Amino acid sequence: MAGPVPLTASDPTRLGRWELLGRIGAGGQGAVYLGRPAEPGAGPSRVAVKLLHAQLVGDADARERFVREMAVLERVAGFCTAQMLAADVAGDRPYIVSEYVPGPSLRALVHDQGPRTGAALDRLAISSVTALSAIHRANVVHRDLKPQNVLMGPDGPRVIDFGIARAFDASATMTSQVVGTPAYMAPEQFTGRVGPSADLFAWASTLLFAATGRDPFAGGPLPAVMYRILHETPDLGALPGPLAEVAAACLAKEPQARPTSEDVLLWLLGESERHARLEIPTEHPTEDFAGPTAPVPRSASEGEPWPAPGPAVQSSPEQTPTWSGPPTSAPAPPSPEPAPGTGPAPGPAPAAGPAFGFAPGPAPAPASLPRSPRGVRTLRRGPAVVAGLLLAGVLAALDVAALAILIARPSLSEGHRGGLLPVVASSFAVVAVVTLVGVILAWRGSRAAAGTVMAARVARVAMWAAWGALVEIQPAALTGHALLTASVVLLLVRGLSRSPV
Repeated sequence: MAGPVPLTASDPTRLGRWELLGRIGAGGQGAVYLGRPAEPGAGPSRVAVKLLHAQLVGDADARERFVREMAVLERVAGFCTAQMLAADVAGDRPYIVSEYVPGPSLRALVHDQGPRTGAALDRLAISSVTALSAIHRANVVHRDLKPQNVLMGPDGPRVIDFGIARAFDASATMTSQVVGTPAYMAPEQFTGRVGPSADLFAWASTLLFAATGRDPFAGGPLPAVMYRILHETPDLGALPGPLAEVAAACLAKEPQARPTSEDVLLWLLGESERHARLEIPTEHPTEDFAGPTAPVPRSASEGEPWPAPGPAVQSSPEQTPTWSGPPTSAPAPPSPEPAPGTGPAPGPAPAAGPAFGFAPGPAPAPASLPRSPRGVRTLRRGPAVVAGLLLAGVLAALDVAALAILIARPSLSEGHRGGLLPVVASSFAVVAVVTLVGVILAWRGSRAAAGTVMAARVARVAMWAAWGALVEIQPAALTGHALLTASVVLLLVRGLSRSPV
């Protein structure tokens, strides 16, 4: 790995209490320096200092992204990225100080040592998707995952450069300006729709690069790259069987067809047969990205040498351009290849290297996963569903206990109310049993059972209100039970809305 280069006259020598030793690299947002504490013993011996470019200091949007990167770094677990140590984003020279990871980027490693194979590829896949799971659990979507942004540290891969990352609401997909590196963007990113599933598409592309040394969708002008991403599937033959199945699912054109990062981790650990969340439907609609498939001309030969990468950096270097532009529709198929004898169109070879071979058409469905019949919707056991089902189960159990206590009261068995007591008791018992059975079936993935649980809880509140004609019921108790039931309904509705099609 190439080390830091000496500072130039235009580089600062100190920022705050940090002394700068050399330049590690630079990206579109800022330059990254190797630094150390100006006072010995005031911190780690080596740090990475990211300084916002001077020409962007007056740019409100650029400064806002820089501040957002700091906020994201504070949220993400330290084991999966270069942990933030200090920052000054309010001054004239905004900078962020983070842990220095002594290791090359994945792109530099593959260029120097060749593609990853065997156990090395397996370790990369599992450790990198573990880091991605931690990022998503922090409610952050990276939006620019690529080989340059994966540092191969001595203790495992670290995902870096959160300059365009965003915090996301677990109940919605973000809609924003189109940003990212085109060759590693998911199809929906070209229309400005971004969610955690876009990171899974980029993760699979990054994994394929690690196994082949080639960017799976790069090569040629931007419309050609977009067309490949929207309509073509890269050849996954370089990946071993299990990894090929995972990559095929993550490269699905529709975001809802992709597994989550946690699903992928369980899949790689051999849990696919035992975990209901991995029931990915066989077919998915593709209205948003439908279109004809056709071969895409390559703009560089397979034998063309690769460009040498720059030094490994802790911020995305400008080897592969990061694109920021307005949402766009799917591009038309690229023009056909030139006629024999006319030669290739003039122009520089793409910086990302030669184009990768493609097999037109959608990715084959992984054969080892349990499948859902076409049109069947399964219930994803996310946080909202888990909370709703547990609350419903606890309420049903409390209903049974409360019913036993009420029946034991002598006043209920006297007079005309005594004849109605068996009917009321049995009806409440039935509702409680239906709720508990529904909870069990919904936990196993049944959407219909979740609806039954909601209906049973609403019926329980209505029955209790009607029972007020026989037994004195405190209005506060009835109101509290109604609020708990409303919480169950809202949680389950939210979970149903986020379950895959």
